[in-house]
Amino acid sequence: MRFHTYVILLLSSLVFSQAKAQMYSLTSEDFFIYFDSDSYEITAKQQKLLTDKILSIGGTHIKEIYVEGHTDTFATDEYNTVLAMNRALAAVKALERIGVPRRFIKMESFGESKWVSEVHQQNRRAKVFFIYETDYKSELSPPKWVIIKTIDKKTKKPIKASIGFEYEGQDMKFSLIGSSGVSSAFSLLSENVTISASASNYLTEYLTIPKEDINKPVDTLVYILELNKVKIVGKFTFQNIYFFTDSDEIRPESQSELHKLLAIMQRQKDAFIEIQGHMNFPINRPINSMQKRWNMELSYMRAKAIYNYLITSGISQDRLTYKGMSNFRMKYKLPANKAQGDQNKRVEIYTLKKI
Repeated sequence: MRFHTYVILLLSSLVFSQAKAQMYSLTSEDFFIYFDSDSYEITAKQQKLLTDKILSIGGTHIKEIYVEGHTDTFATDEYNTVLAMNRALAAVKALERIGVPRRFIKMESFGESKWVSEVHQQNRRAKVFFIYETDYKSELSPPKWVIIKTIDKKTKKPIKASIGFEYEGQDMKFSLIGSSGVSSAFSLLSENVTISASASNYLTEYLTIPKEDINKPVDTLVYILELNKVKIVGKFTFQNIYFFTDSDEIRPESQSELHKLLAIMQRQKDAFIEIQGHMNFPINRPINSMQKRWNMELSYMRAKAIYNYLITSGISQDRLTYKGMSNFRMKYKLPANKAQGDQNKRVEIYTLKKI
């Protein structure tokens, strides 16, 4: 009883804890519960293995848990659909007995549709998919922290903003700045970082932290990013700029559209543009925290790929800004075919004017 109470308190503390001023990585891990034929009973041994797995991860680190029920290919589809659901429910109840709050768990049943082995025992399973946080370890010694302040360039008033941390050779990290205009203090993971700050109706600003600042004898570096307010005066949509799947590498067949964009920038020499990258991720697809982060990062990196193309083609970087829109503004929330899905992957160019 004491053991279970400890686990419950450990997991419940996640509900009340405040976000720390620290960068985290989301990672995932699978755990499998296997069942006897026609059974959805979880043994005491399996319950203990599940408990040990949660303790090894650390209850307060867990963000989401996905549970899938599966069966072998014996019996009818209808029977296996019900059996797989019962196995998923049994796994959920096992997690709840340990103390996992129900709202952290999502459940799905696949019946016999996802068999994985000719050994039928391997197919009679519930898959428990953990998503949890792990600390990023800084390369800097002694450690260094950074605080970002975002203000309106003209009024000097604080503004809400989203900030991105682009470290060389690492996944991007994202966070938010509230109405105070002051971020939390984030640990710098390395000396090679570019920080972006973007807000609605403002130009995105970028800061590459100078190497000499890293060597300053202070624990925390504070930077003020002044954002210019803008209005949209023009818009171009490019739907035939393609990327390789799950990549920011531009496909060769995009060259004609890129040449059109370059020609516009060369003709309109005073044009200042914002490049927006969009993604196709239908709203009926299951999504978790890792996928959300990836959607934002990939759309950001695709917009940056267009930015880099224009710079290498001779366009001044002072005329360009870029941001990722994830899948927040899809033209087709439930695309019916590949053509509609491709339109969700568009690149939009906004011509902006500073106010």
